Amino acid sequence: MNRIELIYKLPSEYAESLGFDYSILSTEKHKKDSGQYFTSKLIADFMGNLAKPKSDRISILDPGCGTAILSCSLIEKLIDKAQITTIELVLYETDPKIITETKKVISFLKNWLNDKGIILNINIVQDDFILSNAEGFAQNNLFGTSLFKKYDYIISNPPYFKLSKSDSRAQVAKELVYGQPNIYSLFMGLSAKLLNADGELIFITPRSFAAGNYFKAFRKSFFKDVNISDIHIFESRNKMFKNDNVLQENIIIRATKEMNSKVRISVSESEKELNAPKFTIFKTEELIDIHSKEKILFIPSNHKEAETINIFRKWTNSLNDYNIEISTGPVVAFRSKDFLVSDYSTDFQLAPLVWLHNVKEMEFIFPLKKGTKPSYIIDSEESRKVLLKNKNYVLIRRFSSKDDKNRLVCSPYFSSSTNSERIGIENHLNYVYRPNGELSELEIWGISALFSSSLFDTFFRTFNGNTQVGASELKQIKMPPLEDITLIGEMIKNAINPRREEIDGYINEILLETHYVKNRPSSNDIARVRIA
Repeated sequence: MNRIELIYKLPSEYAESLGFDYSILSTEKHKKDSGQYFTSKLIADFMGNLAKPKSDRISILDPGCGTAILSCSLIEKLIDKAQITTIELVLYETDPKIITETKKVISFLKNWLNDKGIILNINIVQDDFILSNAEGFAQNNLFGTSLFKKYDYIISNPPYFKLSKSDSRAQVAKELVYGQPNIYSLFMGLSAKLLNADGELIFITPRSFAAGNYFKAFRKSFFKDVNISDIHIFESRNKMFKNDNVLQENIIIRATKEMNSKVRISVSESEKELNAPKFTIFKTEELIDIHSKEKILFIPSNHKEAETINIFRKWTNSLNDYNIEISTGPVVAFRSKDFLVSDYSTDFQLAPLVWLHNVKEMEFIFPLKKGTKPSYIIDSEESRKVLLKNKNYVLIRRFSSKDDKNRLVCSPYFSSSTNSERIGIENHLNYVYRPNGELSELEIWGISALFSSSLFDTFFRTFNGNTQVGASELKQIKMPPLEDITLIGEMIKNAINPRREEIDGYINEILLETHYVKNRPSSNDIARVRIA
């Protein structure tokens, strides 16, 4: 027995140690550029435990292996559950320095398995996973036989970084791509195609794929190839990958080729609580409408969130049905810098320039200085392509602070706020408007109150896993009848400085206790969703 085998009892322990040491020596730039964040043994063990035994001969693929801790943990858990004689393991890694460490782990793993009478056939591929398996996106050949290798288990903590649409990997995986893709979704989409008929895909990734236009093409392909059976949520963002200074909402998923009528969702605050997570079983159709165009994946962490989803599903209209649109502010500061003016001046015809900091919870404040951000934009022939007519809007922040209690922060804006004919809305804001008309005062107050409420904030969090609030996601939210929106608006208009608690009370009264008691959400729904 060598020195390493005396120190570490399990291959996964050795892999974690090497990964930790490598991470300490890597620069933040290297980690960010390569999307390289190492998995802890606690997480790796949890992921390995999700796997179900199959036969005595199995194949495993780890498309972004690092020090191979996920493969080690998966193997350790599988051989505890079933009699396995032969393992074929394929590992992909592009960083030559890590591969040096990976080979040390694999040598340990091979000896460890040999002592148990298990044969390990290993192939470490120093190449790009997407480009090396491009045939996975091709159709079957004329004889109906797959032209590419498939696996029983695919387990991964893939890299996370954005790609341009012109990147060769995005070109290869074009069926998954809309807008600017993230590399992790290409790993997921391709892996789903490389599974055997009874195979399992086990990934830890950001949850941003669950909604939004940028992942719409991915969801269409992914949910055609596999069905999710398990989801694990971490309630705390800032405790994940803490050694690598990552702030990201991650989830663990298990997916298979089999049809699943139910999905098991487990929750822990962070990786430390993984040994005792809270479990809830949901019907698959409660979390995703697989026949819809958007295929949004809702991920409730408790029954209150699940029942909130049911409330929204009972509404049939979006804002668009009321001739109301949501768009993103057209003023991109660095592109419009020649038109920006810090202080009001009579030397130019000026329009107010609205920034993120001007939008508080249910309150629009202008002027409000923040650093060197200009408060005005020149209103001229050249600048008018990015200016909007001064009329009634609802302004919604596109980005919330990491520490914000509310994901949705919005305020009413009334044309009477300024004498200017036009206004500028900066690109970090979304705005709600009626294209060929004017939002009424009551509509403005009602829509602002709804988006500021606990009900909408809770619903939004079930499918949005980051601090960005996209216009496309807001457009998809179903809304109560317009008469109820205006009724809420009337009550809010007469309130003095309405805040979340007061808004929630009005929404409880109008949407959840009176009008809807008769024919919309059931009494059980109301009891569970009632806003505290």
